[in-house]
Amino acid sequence: MTTYSGPAVFLVEDGRKFDTEASLSKDDAGSWSGTLTFRDTTLFRGLLNTTDGHLLVNGQPGEFIRPDTSDWTSNPSGPGLMRILGSGPAPF
Repeated sequence: MTTYSGPAVFLVEDGRKFDTEASLSKDDAGSWSGTLTFRDTTLFRGLLNTTDGHLLVNGQPGEFIRPDTSDWTSNPSGPGLMRILGSGPAPF
């Protein structure tokens, strides 16, 4: 298993970019998943309904889906956590 923990850039389809902290893991088959942490809860509120996106880790792109858009409710005061599942090659 390979892991990555550190800074990343979350890219939204409309062109916006958001700095985030990523905690990601990849299994031997190449499947990857993890969490993105957003410290600015006002920013995260604008991303609540995001169901997919792109992630840059050290300049390497990766695409993901977010299967559960209600995951933020567990900690509404922050930080905002987004659970993601990779949908292609891992960016790390």
